[in-house]
Amino acid sequence: METITTIYAYTLFPYLNGACNEDVTLLIGKWTVDNSSENNFKPIDLFPNKVSKIFIDCVLNIGAIGPEPGVIKESYKCENGENRFVAKGVTLELINLFATKINMTPYYQEPIVGANTELFLNLLAMLISGEIDILAGFFPLIKPFIIFADPSAPMGLQTIKYLVPCPKLLMKTEKILTLFHLSSWISMGLVFIFVSVLFWTLSNYPTRTNNFTGFNLLSQCFSAAWAVLLGISVSQMPLSLGTRSLFIIYVWYCFAISTVFQAYFTTYLVDPGYEARIESLDDVYRAGLKYAIFDTMEALRELVDMKELEVFEKETFTDFVEGFGSVIFKRKTFTTTPLIYPMHLARLSGLDDESKVVCYLDESLVTWPVGALLTKGHPLLHILNAHIKRCIEGGLLEGYWSKIKHETKIESQ
Repeated sequence: METITTIYAYTLFPYLNGACNEDVTLLIGKWTVDNSSENNFKPIDLFPNKVSKIFIDCVLNIGAIGPEPGVIKESYKCENGENRFVAKGVTLELINLFATKINMTPYYQEPIVGANTELFLNLLAMLISGEIDILAGFFPLIKPFIIFADPSAPMGLQTIKYLVPCPKLLMKTEKILTLFHLSSWISMGLVFIFVSVLFWTLSNYPTRTNNFTGFNLLSQCFSAAWAVLLGISVSQMPLSLGTRSLFIIYVWYCFAISTVFQAYFTTYLVDPGYEARIESLDDVYRAGLKYAIFDTMEALRELVDMKELEVFEKETFTDFVEGFGSVIFKRKTFTTTPLIYPMHLARLSGLDDESKVVCYLDESLVTWPVGALLTKGHPLLHILNAHIKRCIEGGLLEGYWSKIKHETKIESQ
């Protein structure tokens, strides 16, 4: 049996003595049996309370995945020809500020703009193995995610709702035709025909006034009745008592009809209004809309109870822009989504008022806190969390989101 004569003590504190992304062990002392003169331990604090807050020349490896405006990808060429990536966006702003604050250089794996379960799992595997320090994106801070990684402090709340087509602007002619019920339009037509024929009958009655010739022809009677209905003068006033009485009664009738018609007609010319709003899944079903499926949304269905969607026909999309466009612009589908992404797509399209093309059902499916993911036991976790909380309290993320919205509107014009 081998006898141990010397015991060596090492430490592996993170970021010790300028060590950044390397696993550097430090010999802090040794103890030799039966030779106290060789026993030597360096004066080092074995239980430091805090990790250093300044990491000059250290690299912060970051992975990022998510649709715009959560992840906005940029790239540039280094002097040696290497293609490097930079990312910004709502999910990355606080992380970029954090790296700047502690003097670390952010090094991005190629950012993935969009959402794909396979690519996300690849990034998650890199996070677990320690190849990257932070995985950025609006990840729900719930059990399936935090089993494999440490969650950051929440950067906000994310609500999932049903995205449905907005009410369509009605055609002006269509709205005018619905001013009266069908029965009212039919009755007005019958009154018009009846009064015209009655004018002609009374004018051609044997006891008619001899000098009255304005209603002798049936076409003249129709023309006079149409003129009264439109509110313009007739070519000749009737002279007999019967025709005059009928004429006055018809004028009163047309005056009542035209008053109502003109009041609504002017309003509908300016603003014809919108069709009925979709307010429930029953309305969606009656509208014959398909359910737009995304790769990541299928994983979401495993976390949220959405059994009511089983009755809908499905249509699969690989791209968020195409999928949201089928709901917002083509009006053929509906889907489930966080609120932030469709509004951003509407702004990119140059629309002045996004609320007229981006509509949701009132009911929220789920609301959960979202944030970034870090490697298990990462020493920067507590520093990052303190930074996130202070930035949220100071309104920095809200200010950046306002800036993104403003820039998007300018670029789309």
